[in-house]
Amino acid sequence: MLESLFNTASMQAARSALTGLSRRQEAISGNVANIDTPGYQRRSVSFESALEAELAGAAADTASRMRKTDPRHLDRGGAGSSLYGTAVERDVVSTRNDNNNVSIDEEMTLMVETQLRYQALTQSLGKRIGTLRTVIRG
Repeated sequence: MLESLFNTASMQAARSALTGLSRRQEAISGNVANIDTPGYQRRSVSFESALEAELAGAAADTASRMRKTDPRHLDRGGAGSSLYGTAVERDVVSTRNDNNNVSIDEEMTLMVETQLRYQALTQSLGKRIGTLRTVIRG
């Protein structure tokens, strides 16, 4: 019973997103640590496509249970819609003379962005768990 509360599609997607963000943070830390290592090539972690596929599967599951019965109901998005908008690839880093392509400005920007996403997701999960706690206590 209690296990089914935490194994919902949204909780599994959140778990996957937190894991991906954590791995991205590790890659960024490694890039910053090796900023002066000759020949080091920056590493990146891209998990959004896998997460979108997981969310699309959950949305298809939900769509089979929820149907729009009135034209005034909200539309959940067209074929090209995305829950996160469009991904923007950054290609501002050029290889230096020592063959290292890590830019501290780029890595710091990515680190802040990753931290903000992680914090927003953990706060959202905290509120969800708080709601469950309130329901359980009565």
